[in-house]
Amino acid sequence: MLGSTHVAIVPDLLSTKEDVVKPVKIFCLPGGTLPQRQTEGAIGFDVRARAIVSATDMDLQNPNLRRTIFDFKAVPEDERVRGQVFDLPGSHNGRELVYRMQPGESVLVGIGFVTEMTFPMFYWVAPRSGLASKYNIQVTNAPGTVDPDYRGEAGVLVLNRGPNHFDLRCNMRIAQIIFSTALIPEFDEVSLFNNLGESHRNTGGFGSTGLK
Repeated sequence: MLGSTHVAIVPDLLSTKEDVVKPVKIFCLPGGTLPQRQTEGAIGFDVRARAIVSATDMDLQNPNLRRTIFDFKAVPEDERVRGQVFDLPGSHNGRELVYRMQPGESVLVGIGFVTEMTFPMFYWVAPRSGLASKYNIQVTNAPGTVDPDYRGEAGVLVLNRGPNHFDLRCNMRIAQIIFSTALIPEFDEVSLFNNLGESHRNTGGFGSTGLK
């Protein structure tokens, strides 16, 4: 598998020590890019669309990756996908292949890298608010948890909730990821419900505390 390997230093967001960081190894896939914070105060790392991939089938040549449906570089052979691909004017007087999502359509977008994190570190896939508010584009598998032992390319399920088509572009900032550290507790099983301590809230839930 071709690509490049990077070690990104990511803060442990739940640590009480501000200077504690943990290394995250990142392997960039061909056409993939590193996650990137857009401002010094940003917590989330923006991730970009590398390709539209299959939700069910793996790549026959590389079983670590999902099968590519559209890589934004060549018109796909699959006629069902070909009708969604458009050749539009691009930057620098060039051409750009885009995937035109129809209203109500959902696709799985590969975000271009594979990670190795120290247990119990993980990252969440989260939506970008601008895509949702301006274009009605929703990330339906958010929050999606990527575990430290996962060695595949994470995918973003993108849904067009709007009434108009939406053009997916190569390297579009499609979502963001947020790194954190999980608590892994040991369970102390009790034999009776009454062995659990009482609380003021007790069994109240589903809006029992009201709106104000």
